[in-house]
Amino acid sequence: MALQPVLQCFIVVCLFSIVSKGELESDASSVIQLSHSLGSRPFEPRGQINVRSLKLGSVNIQQDSSYDWKDYKEAAEANEFYHLEAFVKYNGIERTFLTSTKACLLYESQLADIITIHVDLLGNIYGVSVAAPHSQQCTGTVSEFEPNFNTTVLISYMEHGPVPDVAMYVQKVEQEKVAKERGETKDNRSFIAKYWMYIVPLVLVFMMSGASNPDQPAR
Repeated sequence: MALQPVLQCFIVVCLFSIVSKGELESDASSVIQLSHSLGSRPFEPRGQINVRSLKLGSVNIQQDSSYDWKDYKEAAEANEFYHLEAFVKYNGIERTFLTSTKACLLYESQLADIITIHVDLLGNIYGVSVAAPHSQQCTGTVSEFEPNFNTTVLISYMEHGPVPDVAMYVQKVEQEKVAKERGETKDNRSFIAKYWMYIVPLVLVFMMSGASNPDQPAR
């Protein structure tokens, strides 16, 4: 089948995190070359994603299925996987990512899929994944359709990790220190917990003295 690029402009872009897009340190344009495969077949070109701006979520995709609907049907019936290979050129770095989903899910969605571009806090693309819109079980009941992809491109930003509240901890330690100096704190520990450092040496001394002076046998 001849490749006929299908242009899908202004793909719906969703932002997954509380990180502001303005926090990205880099926002260079990039190109993601896509290749795909059904089962163990060799990879064939699928198209490319042009990322104009990660901050603005401006992307478009040019693609074609390159497979007939019967190919997807056969792969679905054989319980095979659909593989997507993404070759990314970004900030002078080249990376290749491989992702997969069940062929039957893609087949029953009539080639409606979701490609997610994963971006770290520095603005670098560190992953590309593909999934079907619904993760339900395959039913196997699909009528013939035109093998044209209906793709949604999502951009997922890495979240900031939790930051320890050092100031609050230091303040609490200082308050406990001041309270202890004033005698305002109560020690609720048991007697042994309070004075174990004195009790243990005494027990050891008694044990050692008993071992060195055994009782004389009675005559």
